[in-house]
Amino acid sequence: MPTRELPLNQDTVEDLFTLMYVYIVDYLKAAACSGLFTLPQECHQKGSYAELMTIALVGELLGQASQEKWLAQVRFTYRALFPCLPDRTRYLRIQLNFERIYADLALRCPHFDDDTVYVIDSKPLVYCAGARYTRPRALTQAASGRGGQGGYGPGGRFYRFKPYAIVDDHGMVVRFALAAGNESDPPLARALLDDGEAQLVLGDRGYQGCGVYAQPRSNMKQPRPWWGAMKWVRKTIETVFSRLDRSFYLMLPQLNSFRSIRAHVCRKIAAHNLALFFGGL
Repeated sequence: MPTRELPLNQDTVEDLFTLMYVYIVDYLKAAACSGLFTLPQECHQKGSYAELMTIALVGELLGQASQEKWLAQVRFTYRALFPCLPDRTRYLRIQLNFERIYADLALRCPHFDDDTVYVIDSKPLVYCAGARYTRPRALTQAASGRGGQGGYGPGGRFYRFKPYAIVDDHGMVVRFALAAGNESDPPLARALLDDGEAQLVLGDRGYQGCGVYAQPRSNMKQPRPWWGAMKWVRKTIETVFSRLDRSFYLMLPQLNSFRSIRAHVCRKIAAHNLALFFGGL
């Protein structure tokens, strides 16, 4: 695969695996030393946790939409790098259990500071529709809807969530959350931000009254100034959501539980931030 087609400016996929594996090993060692978490070690374990995280994140960077197919490809093509891997079900179960680790890994790269302008927004995502809507599932946290959103027809039923994100001017996600599709924006903004931090964040009209520097409504008596440059800075987060959807397949309507959706979102954002951290995007 030519260099220009690979993320993170690596010459081969093997180099990409090596780069990501070294970073993940260092991260897991640092997290264990700080007492953040301790991963269990089982006898006769197939594949280390660092290897399984590396496989998942490299798959995200290469735009692999299916975890199962990517694992099968790694098992066949890169056997020299990963000679002993678990079966498919255990691999997927471990990826679910890594939800909080992926979230922490994602937020290790960027940091809040007073010299940067941030942007907050959300994006409605349909994760379950059509025949899957009627199946038993643990999606009590989702907002149920009906209509043509997502191309499911005028009478289609669906479950919808809204990922909320705060990004810096480089597109790094510094805070994020996942809520039901009918959740109001101001409460989530207050939960994600401290009072001092909110003053550094730009938002659209839906974030009025929560401390964020929001675009004024047309009927406000004393509107805040809103310059054209702010409009273009605020578009940064729309670019981030578009990249997460197009390059990392953020919206896949085939997930049947809130837990799997949380793990899905955390892994995508971790891959996105790591790509920016290593200078690949």
